[in-house]
Amino acid sequence: MEKIRVLLKNKKIAYVAKTAAIVITASILGLILNHFGVAKENVLMVFMVGVLLVSTCTWGYEYGIFGAISSVLIFNYFFTVPVHTFAIMNPNDVALMAFFLIAAFISSSLTVRFQKQLIISKKNEETATRLYEMSEQFINATGKEKIIELGIRHIYEHTGYECIVELLDETVVSGAGKEYTSRDYMMFPIIGMVKQIGILKVLNHNQGLSVEQELIVKTAANQIGIALDREMIYAEQERIKVEVEREHMKSSMLRSISHDFRTPLTGIMGDCGLILESEDMDSPERAQLVQDIMEQSMWLMKMMENILSMTKIESGQQFVNKSPEVVDDVINEASLHVIGLRDRRNFQVSLPKEVIVADMDARMIAQVIINLLDNAMKHTKEGGSISLSVSYRDHKAYFVIEDDGDGVPEELRERIFDEFVFGTGDKSTDQKRGIGLGLTICKEVVHAHGGDIWEENRNAGGARFIFWIPAKQVE
Repeated sequence: MEKIRVLLKNKKIAYVAKTAAIVITASILGLILNHFGVAKENVLMVFMVGVLLVSTCTWGYEYGIFGAISSVLIFNYFFTVPVHTFAIMNPNDVALMAFFLIAAFISSSLTVRFQKQLIISKKNEETATRLYEMSEQFINATGKEKIIELGIRHIYEHTGYECIVELLDETVVSGAGKEYTSRDYMMFPIIGMVKQIGILKVLNHNQGLSVEQELIVKTAANQIGIALDREMIYAEQERIKVEVEREHMKSSMLRSISHDFRTPLTGIMGDCGLILESEDMDSPERAQLVQDIMEQSMWLMKMMENILSMTKIESGQQFVNKSPEVVDDVINEASLHVIGLRDRRNFQVSLPKEVIVADMDARMIAQVIINLLDNAMKHTKEGGSISLSVSYRDHKAYFVIEDDGDGVPEELRERIFDEFVFGTGDKSTDQKRGIGLGLTICKEVVHAHGGDIWEENRNAGGARFIFWIPAKQVE
């Protein structure tokens, strides 16, 4: 407050000095003109210009009035008869000075009003610019907390007051964590497109708000409401979109399940019928039919395992139960569950000499390996080569599954690990089409173990799938 008073006092002194300087300058100029024979009526115009300059260069009526009265007294003293006295002998001089004062007062009043209007226009322009900048920033704002923080920051920058935004479902507070009563703040509604969604409390401590401040606060409240409403609508649209996609995926999965279950079940039923109907069937034929039934049953079991695993993953449940496991044991167990891997393919396994132990869910990691090996089976010809190698470095166990098939098509590489993505151009003679969940499950299981998985095409032809999980060597 003391600094403000000093500034105001200094400004008043400056205005008085300007007024005195202009009046003195006008007097000197009038004396010079009078010396060269210019009529006193024209000299009075010089003082009129001086009064206008005083009104223009200062702020307030009092300086213009002071300049006008001073000019009349100086004019009376130096330019009216008798000279160098304040007496007036000529009635024309009285009328001239009276009209001068009236004209000076009017012109000073109009100048001051013009100044006020100019200042108001500048303030309105600044306010409009601030409101435009605020609106522009709210257009690009996303996220509930960021929108509220933006509104609170604008109000604080342009009013100096902190705020509290209270929504219907939560409260966001800016400033110190204090308790406030209704005497400490003013409330403004936050209204969306169709309803009120919250309250904005301006902590002005019962000091009131100027017109400009109130306009900024109301605009900020409206912008918060519109932006939050837009965010809610967008979130609802995204939720509906996800639900539609989920329903579409469920429908696709059900269609795939119904189609892919029918094929092995038909084969199983046909083989069982042949066994029951053919009493004179020899042992090798009967054994082959039983083998076919076993293979079809195992394939159905693997597909069901993938469906159950995907259900657990999408439900958000904790689907991995980790415990220390030896990598070699998991590899051996997984390779036994891939039908025809050793009989119909050239399958090779390469394991490190050291014992590698990983904290993992052995069943889920085995399912990852089974899915990758089964995928390699589907994309290689009869007698093709498939390899599985494990290496250890930097406290990680790396699993590499390679085949000599046609590799991953370029159009599928970006989404090979997405749900319901099927490969094209499969060359396997004994393949069965899956439901497009195997690689998705691989990715989710590996990530749940804190690892990573990716694919790449081999230079010699075929695909290579690599994944790693945290592990350690046992000395």
